[in-house]
Amino acid sequence: MPRPRRSEDMIVEIARLRYEQRLPQTEIARLLEISEATVSRALKSALDLGYIEFQVTPKAFRDAAAEQRLKAHLGLRLAVVVENRAGAHAPAETLGKAAARVIEDMLKSGDVLGVSDGATAAAIAAAARRPPARDLDVVALVGGVGAPEHYTHSSEVCRRLAAGLGAQAWQLPVPAIVDDADAARLLRATGTVRGVFSMMDRLAIAVVGVGAISATAMVFREGFIAPGKLEEIRAHGAVGTICGRFFGKDGKPVGTEFDDRTMSISLERLTRVPLSVAAALSPQKAEAIRAAVAGGLVNAVATDVETAEALMALPAG
Repeated sequence: MPRPRRSEDMIVEIARLRYEQRLPQTEIARLLEISEATVSRALKSALDLGYIEFQVTPKAFRDAAAEQRLKAHLGLRLAVVVENRAGAHAPAETLGKAAARVIEDMLKSGDVLGVSDGATAAAIAAAARRPPARDLDVVALVGGVGAPEHYTHSSEVCRRLAAGLGAQAWQLPVPAIVDDADAARLLRATGTVRGVFSMMDRLAIAVVGVGAISATAMVFREGFIAPGKLEEIRAHGAVGTICGRFFGKDGKPVGTEFDDRTMSISLERLTRVPLSVAAALSPQKAEAIRAAVAGGLVNAVATDVETAEALMALPAG
C-alpha cells in the first residue's frame, strides 16, 4: 500500500531539519510537536526510501600535514593534497571532489572562473556543485584538443563545470593550435572568440592542467604538434606546458614556432590571476609544476601525496 503523501512530506521535513540544518532530534521533536521516537523512525524511513544518503566527504582523504609542508616549501597560497587510500576512488576522482569543494568555497558572486582541458580539470568539473555565490561565469582558457565530445576537451570541461556551478559557460570554439598566424589573428577578431578572450581579463580563479614535455602531453598525443618537434622544444629549454604554452625551469615562456598560432590564455596573463591552481597528478610532472610556481604562473597546487612528495624533493625555486 502506497505511503500517504502527508507522511512522506513529514519524513522529508524531518530529514531536512536533521541533516541540512543539523538540528538534534530533541529539537526537531519540539519544533514539530512530535515524539523523539517518531523523529527516529522518520529518519530510518528516509534512509530506507533513498531520500538521504551518506558518504565519506573528500576532506577525509586530504593530507593536511602534506598540504602545509607543500605550501611552505613552494610558498603557495593554497595546496590541496589527497591520499591514495586502498578502496578509495581513483586519484583523479578523489582530487576532483576535494579541489571542487575548496574552489566552491572561495567563489564570490560575480566571479569569473577559468578552466583548461585535461583529465584532472575534467574531474574537478565533474564534481562541481552549486555554491552560494551567484552570477558566475566559467571560461575555457584554451581551444580544443582532440574530439569535442571527449570529457577532457576544453569545451566539455567548461560546459560541465558551468553546469555544476549553475554558471554561464564561455567555450572557446576554435582548435588549440591553428594552421598559421594569419588564421589565428582572424579568429581572435571574430565576435565570439574576442568575447571569450576578453572574459579572461576578468579571471578571479583559474584551474589549469600542467603537462611535462613528453609524448603523453595532449598537444603531442593528439597530433596538434608533431612528435618530432618534442625534442626541439625540449632543446629550447622547455620543461612544461600549460594551455598549449611552453615554459622553462624558471617558469618563463619558452618561445616556439607555435606561439602565434596558439589559441589560449597567454602565460603572462596567467600570472595576473589572483588564484591560479595547477591541477595535476603524477610525480613525472613535478619539475613542470615546480617551474610553473617559480614563474608565478600558478600560486596553488591540487595534487596527490606522491606528486607532493616529488615536489618537496625538488629545490623550491
